[in-house]
Amino acid sequence: MIDKLRKINEGLLILNKNNEQKEKYELIKKILKDDKCFFKMDIETSYALLRDLEVKEKDLEKIYKELIDDKYFS
Repeated sequence: MIDKLRKINEGLLILNKNNEQKEKYELIKKILKDDKCFFKMDIETSYALLRDLEVKEKDLEKIYKELIDDKYFS
């Protein structure tokens, strides 16, 4: 899932390369370099980041839970 989010962010970086949103997506790119970044931030920040990546509200909880599921890091 983290790789999918990285690809979404890359697409958003391209779309926003010439506007004020570029800095936000550059910062998200740095955050997503860490495979365990969602373990290091609180749930509100995680949800905000997922919203910035255009994840639908109805999918936030499911995606967040998948991102913090230990079985993916065993």
